Parts: sequence; structure tokens; C-alpha cells
Amino acid sequence: MGNANSLRKQLIVRMLLVMLPLFILLWVMAHLSSQYLIDAAFDRSLARRTYALADRVEVVHGRAHVDISVAAREILAFDQEDLLFHRVMDPQSRVIEGDPSMPPLPGRRGLKPGKLIVYDGMKDGEKVRVAAYALSLKGIRTKGAVLIQVGETLSRRSAMADRATLAIVIPMLLMMLTAAAAIAYGVGQGLLPLSRLRDRLSAREALDPSPVPLDGTPTELRPFLDEINSLLLRLSEAVDAQSRFVSDAAHQLRTPLAGIRAQAEAALVNAQPDDAQHALARIAQSTRTMGELLQKLLILARVDAAENTLRLVSLDGMALVKAVAREWVPQALSKGVEIDFEATDSGAPLAGDAQLLREMLANLIDNALRYGGTRISLTVQRTEQGVTWCVADNGPGIPASQRTAVFLPFFRLSGGVDGAGLGLTIVQRIANLHGARVRLDAESGNTGLRVCVDFPVMAT
Repeated sequence: MGNANSLRKQLIVRMLLVMLPLFILLWVMAHLSSQYLIDAAFDRSLARRTYALADRVEVVHGRAHVDISVAAREILAFDQEDLLFHRVMDPQSRVIEGDPSMPPLPGRRGLKPGKLIVYDGMKDGEKVRVAAYALSLKGIRTKGAVLIQVGETLSRRSAMADRATLAIVIPMLLMMLTAAAAIAYGVGQGLLPLSRLRDRLSAREALDPSPVPLDGTPTELRPFLDEINSLLLRLSEAVDAQSRFVSDAAHQLRTPLAGIRAQAEAALVNAQPDDAQHALARIAQSTRTMGELLQKLLILARVDAAENTLRLVSLDGMALVKAVAREWVPQALSKGVEIDFEATDSGAPLAGDAQLLREMLANLIDNALRYGGTRISLTVQRTEQGVTWCVADNGPGIPASQRTAVFLPFFRLSGGVDGAGLGLTIVQRIANLHGARVRLDAESGNTGLRVCVDFPVMAT
């Protein structure tokens, strides 16, 4: 399977596939060129023989006569490879010399006096080439011209064309084979940086997040290595964040667990009912705190995992806020807190994940109930930049110097209500997944807190 997907093999095969049709085209062109040049040379030789035979035609007693010696006749008929033949016809189309069965002239019209043509024909089932010349003579009794034809078979022409083609193609083939070997070697040398990169990566430790060095790498590999280094950087940051989170979570869980154990041991040692009741109350409080912490940790883990699987769909932001507010009204009333809802428009469409957005809004309302005063206000507003959700309370608020730190995991304001310290961390991470921005402001003057989430305009 690895060999089938070899980049080296694919490059070589593709280059050879490009060279093969070029070689075939060059072969055809070499053959046609050789045939053309050889035909032209043989046609000139055939024409000279025709003119030489025409020089032997004379007028004797008013009639055309051919004076050919025995030696000249042998020259006209002799060739080592081809069959030569000729014919001389008087104006009355009577054969006065040569082979009577000559291929006819092309076309229906006769040959004009003084004109020579060379044409293809068939003789005895074999292709031949014939030169024909019309000779006009004075002193003959009838009008017209003497037709002189000299022909030959094509064996010698074809053999010479084949030899000329091979003389061109064989060196060309050797050059192409040499080029193919050079290409294979060049591809191998060109892929050496990939082999070195593979060796460099395989020699790294499994948990080594350091960037891959770019020294000595070709320009074409730089974007590829840049993406790898960017991935390694994000992976390193994620691993560091996960390590810090696990360390902080272990520390946060260790405190309530230690308290539960201490209270349980105290209740076992002390037999007084009042002391045991007090210890059980502390145990219950610690378990509630630990349960809230575990719940927040699970939510945060689910939010982090959603980064790779998140699918944003079109939602009615106003309807979603109303639904979540209604769910929190009974709990707010039980604590003497009023929840108000205000909307400036009839609709507030946005792109998001309904479950995550409900979780984000629930954390904002929960924080307002824990740390706010007696009133919580929920606002949905459409702007030119998108949609804005705001959750405001009339509590003590957050000092401006700490509004950045409250987004850190497990951060708690001094003197505040005990909590997991993950609420605003979850809010910010969900907002980041939706391309939104979280803002913290004072509600009125320097009191209270307004948390706003600005969602971008939904793409159409």
C-alpha cells in the first residue's frame, strides 16, 4: 500500500507518461520527414531518367522513333532492389517502346506538351511511382505529343525511409532512456529533504512540542512545516492548559475531600449528638461544594471538546433567552430576587449551538444570583454589529482591576460567596466558540454588574 502511494513513483510515472506520447510523435514525424525527403530525391532521379529517355526520341520519316542502345536499355531496366519499367507512346497512343501495361495518367485530361508530372499508381498489384513527360516533336505527320513514362517500385524507398527513421529514433530513444534515468535520480535527490524531515520527526520524543527547525529545508516545504509548527504550538498550549487545569482541579477537589474526611472522623470520635449533627451539616455543605465543582468541571470539559465538533445553526436568540429566564424564575423568587426581561426588537437571529448558549446564559444568571443583589435584568438587543445579550444585577459588582482575572479558572473574589470559580470561564469559552465577545461593566454608576455578550452578524 505504501509503495502504491509512493510520491517518488508517482512523479516518475507521470513524467514518463508525458515523455511517451512525445516519443511516439517524434517517431512519426521522423518517419514522415524521412519518407518525404527520400521520395523527393527518388522523384528527381526518376525525372532525370525520363528526360534522358526523351532525348533518345527522334523523328524518322514523319514518325516518332526511339533510339536506345542495348547498354542504355539495361541501365533503364536495372536496379538491385526495385523493378524499373518505361513506355513511349506516339500521338496515336501506340506503344513504340517499353512496357505496354503502364499505370494510366491521373485525371481525365491528357498531359500538356512540355510538362512533367510524377504520380502514384499500381502495376501488377504493387504500388509504383511513375514520371510522365509529354514531348512535342516537329516533323511528325500527326498533331500531338509523344508521351514518355518511366516508373519504379517502392521497395528501395521504403527500406531507405525505415533505415533513416531508425537512424534518428534509436539515438532519440537512448537519449530518452538516459533522460528517464536522470529524472529518476533527480526525483530521488529532490525528495531527500522529505526523507531527512521524516528522520528528524521520527527521532523526536513523543511529548516534544518544540517547533521543527526550518534550516536547510526547501522553499516548497516551508508552508507545510509552518503548519506543523503552528499545530505543535497549539498542541503545546492545549497540553499546558490541560495540565494546569488538572493540577488546579486536583487542588480544588482536595480541599472539600479533606474537609469531609476531617468532619467524618470528628463525628466518629465525638459521641455528642450536637457535635455529630454539626459535623454532618459541614459534610453536607462540603459535598454540595464538591458536587458543584464537579458539575462545572464536566461542563468545561464538554465545552472544550465541542471545539472540534461544533455546528452552528440559525437560532432565535430572543426566544432562547426567554426560555432560560423562565427556568430560573422559581429559584430566583425563592431567594427574593426579581428577574426582568427586556427586548428592543421582535427578533434576534444568531448562529450558534442551542445547548451551549443555554449553558452560558445559565452560568451568567447563576453568578448574578450568587453575587448580585435583589434584581436581575436580562436584555436582548439587535445592533449593526449583530446581537447583544446582557445580564445585569444590582449587587456589589466587580472592581475594574479584577474584571480580567475573573475569567481565569478557579478565580474567586475575596469575601464573595463560595463557588467553583468556573462560571465566567465557561461563559468566555462558549462565547469564543461562537465568535462572540464578553464585556464586564458597572450596571449604574459604580454599583452592580452588567455582563454583555456581543454576537457577530449571522452570515446569510
